[in-house]
Amino acid sequence: MFSREVKLAQLAVKRASLLTKRISDEIAARTVGGISKSDDSPVTVGDFAAQSIIINSIKKAFPNDEVVGEEDSAMLKKDPKLAEKVLEEIKWVQEQDKANNGSLSLLNSVDEVCDAIDGGSSEGGRQGRIWALDPIDGTKGFLRGDQFAVCLALIVDGVVKVGVIGCPNLPFDLQNKSKGKGGLFTAAEGVGSYYQNLFEEILPLESSKRITMNNSLSFDTCRVCEGVEKGHSSHGLQGLIKEKLQIKSKSANLDSQAKYCALSRGDAEIYLRLPKDVNYREKIWDHAAGNILIKESGGIVSDIYGNQLDFGNGRELNSQGIIAASKNLHSDIITAVKSIIGDRGQDLEKYI
Repeated sequence: MFSREVKLAQLAVKRASLLTKRISDEIAARTVGGISKSDDSPVTVGDFAAQSIIINSIKKAFPNDEVVGEEDSAMLKKDPKLAEKVLEEIKWVQEQDKANNGSLSLLNSVDEVCDAIDGGSSEGGRQGRIWALDPIDGTKGFLRGDQFAVCLALIVDGVVKVGVIGCPNLPFDLQNKSKGKGGLFTAAEGVGSYYQNLFEEILPLESSKRITMNNSLSFDTCRVCEGVEKGHSSHGLQGLIKEKLQIKSKSANLDSQAKYCALSRGDAEIYLRLPKDVNYREKIWDHAAGNILIKESGGIVSDIYGNQLDFGNGRELNSQGIIAASKNLHSDIITAVKSIIGDRGQDLEKYI
């Protein structure tokens, strides 16, 4: 039903992934950080370039669609040198990926780049077709040359229908990292979740590898994914939950929605993201693509109380934290969480 949208999303995410991979490798090699936002999280040329590439292609293919994006062009308009650097990187990847220039819309000027970036100003909502975009998810991993992801999802009337995630540095096998790295993960409602090599020609879904979560492991043999940064989730509370469930394996710590990707292909069975702030609400672009990837691979995603995530609420989810897990484990995890923080989270503040 969404075959045209899937193809466009795959091509755009791949192009943005090639660009951001190049920049990430350069930054990591010279250990230079990015530009500082007001919230002190780094912004890089890659954010602006990736957002403009993807939104420009969406707007040309589906002109009436809206996009919820993370960035705006104000910084570029104030800094011509930065803007020219962004355009330079875009022109590089358009040349490197020129086989797909006929399918993706090209950017040739700073004005076009800024217009594309500002096309991500949608407030979201329950009506219509809205794309949720995170041009670089896992910025600190990006700056370290470690895990990051380019994430794009199509939401129709508040429900995620398509999700595509590019993970340039994710190993083919988390247990054997010598096998290579780079994955393109795709999910469409009712069609399933699929995986292929990010750096090879994109295949039709039916010709790529269908992936499923492992719904047979118990807590004493399952594997857990958590974030790297302790500022993003409560590792202490997550440790209590793992102890209560008698989980024995050491967690795999990954930046970005690469955690969703790892679960979807059976590298792990649980993803824990317990909040560090009772008032914090997750952004929809941080979870929309991962949400459908897990669902279509046979798992469950919810907030920490077991409620489904609502992607029609606006730019933010009106819920606390994230629990993604295989179907046979999810309900017991929610029970464990509630036994520690209370059924309504009345004791949550004790642990954050």
